[in-house]
Amino acid sequence: MCGIAGVFGVKDPETVARMLRVMAHRGPDDQHVVYGEGYTLGARRLSIIDLDNGRQPLSEDQKRIWAAQNGEIYNFREAREELLKNTTGHVFFTDGDTEVIPHLYREFGLDFPTKLEGMFAISIFDEIEQQGVLARDRSGKKPLYYLEHQGALWYASEVKALLQVPGFQRNLNLEAVHHYLSYKNVPTPLSIFEGIRMLKPAHRLLWKNGQIRSVEPYWRLDWTPFEGKLDEQELAEEFIRRMKAGVKRRLVSDVPIGFFLSGGIDSSLSTALAAEVAPDQIKTFTLTYSEESSTPGKELDLRCAREIAKRYDTDHHEEQMNYGDFQRELPAILSHFDEPFSGVVSTYFLSRLISKHVKVAISGDGSDELFGSYLTHRMARPAAELCRARAEGREPGDLGHFSEGQPREFLGRIAEPQDWVWKHKLAVFTDADKQSLYSSEAAGNFSKFSTQAHLKSIMSDLTAGDPTNRILETEFLTQLPDQVLAFTDRLSMAHSLEIRTAFLDTQVMEFVARIPERFKIRDRDVKVALKTAARPYLPASAIDRPKEGFVLPVNQWLQGWLFSYAKEALSPSELKRHDLFSAKEVTSLLNRFEGGDAGLANKILSLLSFQIWYDIYMAQSLPVPLGDAAKLIVEQSGGEKKLVDYTIASVKVPGVANSEALAGSA
Repeated sequence: MCGIAGVFGVKDPETVARMLRVMAHRGPDDQHVVYGEGYTLGARRLSIIDLDNGRQPLSEDQKRIWAAQNGEIYNFREAREELLKNTTGHVFFTDGDTEVIPHLYREFGLDFPTKLEGMFAISIFDEIEQQGVLARDRSGKKPLYYLEHQGALWYASEVKALLQVPGFQRNLNLEAVHHYLSYKNVPTPLSIFEGIRMLKPAHRLLWKNGQIRSVEPYWRLDWTPFEGKLDEQELAEEFIRRMKAGVKRRLVSDVPIGFFLSGGIDSSLSTALAAEVAPDQIKTFTLTYSEESSTPGKELDLRCAREIAKRYDTDHHEEQMNYGDFQRELPAILSHFDEPFSGVVSTYFLSRLISKHVKVAISGDGSDELFGSYLTHRMARPAAELCRARAEGREPGDLGHFSEGQPREFLGRIAEPQDWVWKHKLAVFTDADKQSLYSSEAAGNFSKFSTQAHLKSIMSDLTAGDPTNRILETEFLTQLPDQVLAFTDRLSMAHSLEIRTAFLDTQVMEFVARIPERFKIRDRDVKVALKTAARPYLPASAIDRPKEGFVLPVNQWLQGWLFSYAKEALSPSELKRHDLFSAKEVTSLLNRFEGGDAGLANKILSLLSFQIWYDIYMAQSLPVPLGDAAKLIVEQSGGEKKLVDYTIASVKVPGVANSEALAGSA
């Protein structure tokens, strides 16, 4: 695990070293740069495998092909053995996973990513062909941004590193802003800055002769359902076989590994399977909540987590948090996101706990997008049935069996199945909402963008046939990489913690994606096949109950101190900094929320997140105080890290000039 940065087309070790320094949190153990005529590759390292000899970038034995990666290759030993057995001319000098990459590239060329099982963002420079290659893992667990600038291709694990490129001008990508306001994140391949792009999951990029020659997929998940007579128990058993193998692959490490344990089915099953195959006692970690932040669902989560920990005799750890922790840590959290976001941040606090004990942890990410979990997934089939009945001139009948929690009048207005998708995927600001939100000066610049059209273009190229799996495939291509995995990466790497997930093992994904919808969602029951598979391993309390998970009660906190801060940060004078949003409309939203319209919480949080991001990264200041003392990790000379207590008057963001206005002392 590390952060990578580099450039194809020029030799500039000084800039690449500076890019690496602003990502010190991604790899605190080591920093290394290699360069030659027309390239510079660099990496920061979090030592997990081959602690003594795993420094990168490194080359194959002929020293003509150089590679660096952020992530882990789980099958590197098998891939190495295959090369030694079936090919000639390969000599290995380390027991690290990165060394296999240049050898696979030398043997298979641009098809090398298909030979890898893992989570990775990879850069390669081929001195023989004078070409550079970038590649990203299949589901998008590891980020990789790139920038064409002055005849060279720069790349990095985080946007803040690319802001160090000499001569780069920070200009807002208005299309990214438009989509963020609906999705709560910037969708791949866009970034919030003009010129910077994110490489899509399962894609590779080829740079040669001073330009990008191709950006193309090397893999795609097939959602075509299995045909013939299928048995639920047999499906469950095959899933467990693959899942257990995936868990075992993710236990490859030269350092101890821990497990997220929320008490829900996903993290609990990962823990149970690991306890069966791990050679030693495993460590589990649970985030608890103070009384004012807790809910009955979270209390049940905690009881279930403790029950699982006891059943499998884990070395269990818990840490309590409350809204005061969130308030104190908010500046640090924001400094690790280079783009506006509005989503779950509890991973930050859980990662802080885990990083005190281990360098690697395994989570349950990916299960929801493969098996189905949310109301959006449950309603896909009923919405399609309703539309079919109307098209055939039939009465849709009683909607009660699937309309829980939803306005019956909305169900009555559904004209096509996609209406349900638009309602939930674009639930923060619709395209119509945004036209009212934009200031009169900015509205014309946004008029050509449509988030509904953006989402529709994604859904026009799906492989799934049934309504439920079409929704899941859409989520797999959008929400999973751009929100779930992106948030997990940034919030865990803030504490130099690597997160792995067995649900996104290639063999697991390729099997579960093809399970027909009747084995995933049945009426109001979700994850049907997963629950069948988990019953031999978990108590009913961890299986047959609503999903809660690691979610902070931010909406509840918005009723107190956070709303007071939002009113300051979103005041007309602050909005004038960018003049994108109508001060009248934003003030109206705040007043209506204060008057009792709780449904506006997501809108306010999204605007607040954007405003704070803008002040940090564009205005390069944060004039509105964030409150109490906060603990920030800042890099000192010599590459050492030091914990410093500051009273926040502004946020120190690595790599952002003129952003430090901090009172306090080390």
